[in-house]
Amino acid sequence: MSLPKPELHTFYDEEEGVRLYYSCEPLVFDMGGDACLVPPLFLSDGLSIPRLFRSIFSKSPSYIYAGIAHDYCYRILPKKMTRKQADKLFLKLMKGYGVGFFTRRAIYRAVRLGARKSWRVKRPQFAKDNHHD
Repeated sequence: MSLPKPELHTFYDEEEGVRLYYSCEPLVFDMGGDACLVPPLFLSDGLSIPRLFRSIFSKSPSYIYAGIAHDYCYRILPKKMTRKQADKLFLKLMKGYGVGFFTRRAIYRAVRLGARKSWRVKRPQFAKDNHHD
């Protein structure tokens, strides 16, 4: 499995009240035959989990990279995969990025609980040209 680790950029979306992450280069997640290509400037909140759990899990790049792929699957690929498949991919990617067993299982459960409302939701997909780091 080949996992990208590009530099991530952020900006705060005042309207949504959330910090968003993006990369200026494409992220290619090669899962041994199946590949997921996340285009440059795709916006992600990192982890789609209930607010209660957000204070427990810091915004580690290990989660953020997997979260970007997960958000892309949720928003762009819902016709190609189910919500459960996207969540399982997220779990697999966290393992690939070295997130510990108990932490990744807890995050996975939080995502299964809290991300349901994000499935197929249309949101702004790409960062504007004016980058805010």
